[in-house]
Amino acid sequence: MKLSTCFILVVFASFSFVACKKSAADYANEANPAPEGDNISLGNFMRSSHDTRGTARVVTDTISGKKYLVFENFRTDNGPDLRVWMSRSTSASQSREVGKLTAVSGNFSYELTPDIDPLVFNHVLIWCEDFSVLFGYAILR
Repeated sequence: MKLSTCFILVVFASFSFVACKKSAADYANEANPAPEGDNISLGNFMRSSHDTRGTARVVTDTISGKKYLVFENFRTDNGPDLRVWMSRSTSASQSREVGKLTAVSGNFSYELTPDIDPLVFNHVLIWCEDFSVLFGYAILR
């Protein structure tokens, strides 16, 4: 009887711990919440060399006037040294780096520097720096 009770408690504790564990995407969502503001442009991610899904949009914060690149329901394969770039096309030439990819899934955002005009650099690239491979992209319209 005592052995079965201990077994049930161990199983219950294990499930409780797993259910409360946060993923990397959860931490990314807390660190980079999507700002409130006006949408400038929107696009859906498409596959290039790796499965990439979700939505990218550029938002202008109504209070500060800053622009943010917002990822929603995003998912891509993991890879070494993944970067987020904004470009004039799906080519890496004539692009601006936004930053390292925060997470391979979830909702998160990046503040855009003033030199990145989303009307000019309207392609969001998920780029593997180590192997010069385009994982996926979104065209902002």
